[in-house]
Amino acid sequence: MSPTIPYSLLLAVAGACLGIYLSTTAGSGEKLSVTAGSRDPVSNLSPRSSELISPFAPGTANQGNGRATLPLPSAAVYARNGRQVDLGGLTALEYIAKWNSLARAGDKDAAYNVYQAAAVCASNDEPAPAYNSGAELDRFLDERKKLLALCVGVNSAQLQERLSFLTLAARAGKVEAQIDYFMEGPYGRDTDLAKSADDPIVQQWKTEAVTELKSAAGQGEPFALALLSQVYDAGELLPRDARLSLAYKVAEADARNSAWSEEQLRRNAGQKMSDSDFASALQTGKQIAAACCKKNRPSPQE
Repeated sequence: MSPTIPYSLLLAVAGACLGIYLSTTAGSGEKLSVTAGSRDPVSNLSPRSSELISPFAPGTANQGNGRATLPLPSAAVYARNGRQVDLGGLTALEYIAKWNSLARAGDKDAAYNVYQAAAVCASNDEPAPAYNSGAELDRFLDERKKLLALCVGVNSAQLQERLSFLTLAARAGKVEAQIDYFMEGPYGRDTDLAKSADDPIVQQWKTEAVTELKSAAGQGEPFALALLSQVYDAGELLPRDARLSLAYKVAEADARNSAWSEEQLRRNAGQKMSDSDFASALQTGKQIAAACCKKNRPSPQE
């Protein structure tokens, strides 16, 4: 049996990569479980493993008598999906109301805005992570208090409906939504895919998540290409295919205007491949890049 990468680890890495990717660009075996991107507000390190993750921006504790209303965060906050969200000084409920009518009329951007605002509030009732120190936990709880103030009035129905708005935006071709459809999982919460293998909702999500990632990749989105490489390596949403995993890695590098040397690719991803499979993977990666990325890349004159 081919080894598989735990899907919870895949999503944790994806959440980390998303945080790093968004902060550096201006553009848009085990039984597995779906785990959303990290929402750690304390540091750039995972409280359990010191692995780089996607954090909330650290905030300064509010100094006062404890009776004043907590101010809304002045900086952008992070949603469950790991993306940074700027509500423009509004509460989450006000932001949802601002875009709700357009979203219900089918506007993909408005639908994604409503999803993002609700996603900011989607994890506030989850247990706190296991931090290495009480100080880190205190900082996390301080940030959570601010989020709870930001999310006053957002109800459970709106939190659940965010997935419908996300689906609308993804199916309409909004790249960010297509990636987040994968990141959220079938229910928008941690889900054991192995135990839920016969669940028709999980089965449909697996099919659609891959479809949306491939659509985003087809628009030249490097992060979608990276996720597809991980998906083919993990072997859960799709049968494990080391050749296609390597091909998407090659295409992702091309989409970022960088490149791996053949020595690096052989060492990092192709050690167990035959020479013919390795060469085929490189060729397929170049073909994927030519189809999805070069057509979307500005010419030197632009």
